[in-house]
Amino acid sequence: MTIGVFARATRLSVRALRNYDRLGLLVPARVDPDTGYRRYGVDQFPRAGLIRRLREMEVPLPEIAEILAADVPEQARAVIERHRDRVAARAARLDEIAGRLEAVLAEPGRVPGWLHVYERWRAAQPTARTVVRTPLSGLAAALAPGFARLFAGLAEQGIEPAGPPGTRYLGDDPDAAEWEVELFVPVGRPPRPTATIAAGKLAGCLLAATVHEGGYDDVDTAYRSLGRWIAEQDRVLAGPAEESYLVPPAPGVSTAALRTEVAWPVHPSSSPPGTADQEIE
Repeated sequence: MTIGVFARATRLSVRALRNYDRLGLLVPARVDPDTGYRRYGVDQFPRAGLIRRLREMEVPLPEIAEILAADVPEQARAVIERHRDRVAARAARLDEIAGRLEAVLAEPGRVPGWLHVYERWRAAQPTARTVVRTPLSGLAAALAPGFARLFAGLAEQGIEPAGPPGTRYLGDDPDAAEWEVELFVPVGRPPRPTATIAAGKLAGCLLAATVHEGGYDDVDTAYRSLGRWIAEQDRVLAGPAEESYLVPPAPGVSTAALRTEVAWPVHPSSSPPGTADQEIE
């Protein structure tokens, strides 16, 4: 698959993937000798996921290289212990970091269960929308109050939702200091713009989609499944990723009952075989 599809499927930026290639941490499966365009394989998802999770925990790149090159688990654990010693002063986060490190070390041995991917046509739909800007680490905390303001604004205008709420990720750089995320609710008529709510529109388009069941800690499987399917079906990305909360978090709703449709706007490739290698950002 192209670097653009692989980047979105693994939620690593194109810039980061190029850097990891330069450092030898994640080398493309193939590089076109004429164009220099990078191609990646499905079997590289676990390594990419391990690198991303380690970077989330601020493990330095040289130590990630040691973990990836470790011949035995004890070597990787020794590197992790050195990192754990450095962050020991951050006592409030120490327990959380220690537990997550063990989970990351176990991830390469776990074969992801591919989710069923389907295509559907989404008709153009008016929405009520708002945009939040937040660091990745604060994304979950920003969504709940953002949706609360959005639904309150709809209630004030007597507008009922016409479908499940959702988000659109307007930027594609996971390394950005802040993410720009659109929160939307489908509606039957456009709302009157206020300080907390604006009129929007979801364009009519073809979506490649899958449904993630449960909490959001392992939503990566949905993105990987979409990336694999898009590569196999020779689709071209046509817009930002969307999440629709079919069964959203709410009082009395268990984590296991949550349902989220993860979708990407796509269109069939119009390029002859072997030419759709452009490294989209």
